[in-house]
Amino acid sequence: MTTAGGKPSVNAELYVGNRCMLRVAGEHFLVKILEVERAFIRVTFPGKDYPIEGLHVLIEFHDESGFNSYRTHVVQGPDKAGGALVLARPVESRRTKYRDSCRVPTDLTVHVKDQVHVRRYDAALVNIGAGGALIVTPAHFDFAATIEMQLSLPGEPQLSLIGQIVHATGSPHTYRSEDKTYGVRFVSIEPEAASCISRYVWNRLREIYSST
Repeated sequence: MTTAGGKPSVNAELYVGNRCMLRVAGEHFLVKILEVERAFIRVTFPGKDYPIEGLHVLIEFHDESGFNSYRTHVVQGPDKAGGALVLARPVESRRTKYRDSCRVPTDLTVHVKDQVHVRRYDAALVNIGAGGALIVTPAHFDFAATIEMQLSLPGEPQLSLIGQIVHATGSPHTYRSEDKTYGVRFVSIEPEAASCISRYVWNRLREIYSST
C-alpha cells in the first residue's frame, strides 16, 4: 500500500453508529462507535482484559481504493467481555491507497543513487513489485527525491529503474542502526522491465506458496 495525500476530515468518519476496524497489537477487530466527545471516543470491543491503558492502537476506515487510519491510544480498557473501550479522540488521519500490483519479499541486494549525485549505495531489497519496492540502505534520500536503482533478478537481464521516494522510516531491528527504510514508487517503468519484475514476482509466489 502507498500513502497518499488528501486527508479526510476527522469529524466526517468519527460519528456514533459508524463501524470501523480497530488494529490492536497487529490484529484487526470490527468495532462500532458508541460515543464521541471532545476528548475521547467509546467503541465496542470483544475482549475483557485487554487492551490496557496507554496502548497505542489504529482506527481504520476501509473503502474500495484504500483506507483512512487514525493513530490514538487507550484511555480505559474494557471491564468485561464485550464491554466498551475508551480511546483518546484522534486529531489527524493518514490516507493509504491499496497497491495495484503484487509485491513479494526478497533477499536480494540492489544499487541505488540519487539521480543528481554520482555515489552509489548498496541497498537490501526487502520487497518488489511492478509498481515499486521497499529498500533498506545507509544512503540518505529526501522525501519525493528521484533515485536510480540497478538490480538483477534471477533469470532476468539487469534492470535500470527510476523511482521516487514516497515514504521513509528508521532502520528495522534486523539491520544496522544507521540504515533507513524507503518506500520507492517506480516512475515511467518500461513495459519490458515491468514484465521482468512480474515474471519474478509470480515465480517467487510459486516458491513461497507451493503446496509441494
